Amino acid sequence: FFAMAPPIRSVIPTGSSMTIFAAAAAAVGASILTSLAMRYIDHRLRWRAKCHKFRRSVSLAKSKSTQFFLMLEGNPYNCNEAALATCRAAAHELVDEYNRPERTAKERVIILLTLLGSCCPDETSSMNNENEEAHPAICIEPPFRVDYGTNVKVGRNFYANFNCTILDCASVTIGDNVFLAPGVQLYTATHPIDAVERRSTEYAKPITIGNDVWIGGGAIILPGVRIGCRVVVAAGAVVTKDV
Repeated sequence: FFAMAPPIRSVIPTGSSMTIFAAAAAAVGASILTSLAMRYIDHRLRWRAKCHKFRRSVSLAKSKSTQFFLMLEGNPYNCNEAALATCRAAAHELVDEYNRPERTAKERVIILLTLLGSCCPDETSSMNNENEEAHPAICIEPPFRVDYGTNVKVGRNFYANFNCTILDCASVTIGDNVFLAPGVQLYTATHPIDAVERRSTEYAKPITIGNDVWIGGGAIILPGVRIGCRVVVAAGAVVTKDV
């Protein structure tokens, strides 16, 4: 019986199999560490790269675009011009970084200082200062959307709750101590009534909001509206005229 039994194979790895196992484990470990390192670098550097890209696109639009200043002056312009489209795309990419849940408060303030044309005047340093500490004078809850960003000027002690949308084809000037409830929308962009002209042309009218204004949830401010100081706008209002 014992002579016919098959030989028992050792379960103890030999020297060569141990070497292969160790090499495979090292390769897997190195792959995991590399992946984690790349994710960390991407997390730390991606939003800064988007800040630089946005600055370049704004500079290019201001120096090369034939439509940028027509847009700001309220004249008909071609919104599909390449320089304008590039500027919008860079702004949208930067806002996407702002809205990421992993962003810290300090990172978000640096993004806002880059994105907005003016932010908390006299209380913050240059927009290009990426060492700026998180500043309590401005808070915009994500998600937040803009068209260009660079045409928005915000005063001190500004707060915007969730889902704020600002279409800043013309200037949007916001005073001190302004509070926006959830879902507030500021639209400067408008279009020709003529259907054929509307296919390729739009224009914009600036929005101005004074100091100590509170705008209720879901309110919509339409192109060209001026809101005076200490005004309260009801939730759900559509503001078509100066208040």
